Amino acid sequence: MARSFELVGLDGTNPLGFLAALGTLVSLHQLGVGGPRLWWKRTSRWTAVLEGVDAADEEALAEVVAVSLRGKAVPEDAEARRAAAQKAMELAKTAIKKKRDEIKKRGLRGSERTKAEERELRPLELEYEDKRRQWLDALREAVPRPELALGKRIDCTAQEYREHAAALAVTGGRSDRDSLDMLAAFGTDSVRERNSERIEPTPFCFITGSGHQYFLETARQLMAQVTPDRVLRTLFKVWDYADEGLSMRWDPIEDRRYALLDKDPSGERVRTMWMANLLAYRGLVLFPTAAVGRRLYAAGWDPQHDSFTWPLWEWPLCLDAVRSLVQLRELVEEQPDAATLRARGVAAAYRANRVVVGSGVNRKVNFSPARRVV
Repeated sequence: MARSFELVGLDGTNPLGFLAALGTLVSLHQLGVGGPRLWWKRTSRWTAVLEGVDAADEEALAEVVAVSLRGKAVPEDAEARRAAAQKAMELAKTAIKKKRDEIKKRGLRGSERTKAEERELRPLELEYEDKRRQWLDALREAVPRPELALGKRIDCTAQEYREHAAALAVTGGRSDRDSLDMLAAFGTDSVRERNSERIEPTPFCFITGSGHQYFLETARQLMAQVTPDRVLRTLFKVWDYADEGLSMRWDPIEDRRYALLDKDPSGERVRTMWMANLLAYRGLVLFPTAAVGRRLYAAGWDPQHDSFTWPLWEWPLCLDAVRSLVQLRELVEEQPDAATLRARGVAAAYRANRVVVGSGVNRKVNFSPARRVV
């Protein structure tokens, strides 16, 4: 019999809590567990509520969600093969850098430099491309979800993005539709970073290498940490922030700038909720990107102010209805029209800004605390 569950761990005014609620709905929908619907209960805060779920109790629901979050089983030796292939690829990349520096030191000019690069550098570049293909093949076998085979980062080259999307579209089954939609949420091959062949990633991409953490690599590592108990703790308990590292940085509490604290936070490990981050990652499927002129736009985002706005609603909605609601254009207006949004079922809307602090390896991205705009 279908039941309703109050997800007391998920606070709709926290962008991480909101995205995690969407990810829970996505996970249950993918597995076909009843006809799940999501809404928000207004008490001292906004709490997520699920209805229409075929689960006997909270433990059973957590087990089902955990199954979806784990993805497909990975062969035991797949990780070792992936690591070996990655090491070979990185060595090939280092060889290119050394050779490029060596040629530069010779002080060659014009055609002489071009000939030297073609004769000495190009073979190393071909070697790297071959090693990278081998690494991607090994990675596809070692990842629990197809979109993770892009590599460590979202911002692959436009060609790599097209090749991966085409391969999924041609060889994938219905179960891979979710991964194709995730690719659409990551970015588009028609918008690239300035002076680069790499695609511009979704504004949800808060980790790009600082602290040797990467977006897709973190998602993959989080999937290896899935347990029903951790899912239960995220959905049905007040968050204790007992997990260290592996954060997507979508919780405003992780904005730990020295100026905001009474001591230097640089030596402290990030404490978070692993399964909240992984559920939120799954929720990104509802926020596709698109090219508008030369800029990348993502559902829910105002690129001019670098802000994310999300709705809360008090009527149970299925996944497709939620998809329509979170993509409403009216949400991202500087001052949303409350009457228009309420006519569409929005009871409240919250907004958080994307805050960038530092640069280079010290660059950190976080959400600001949310404020109500409707």
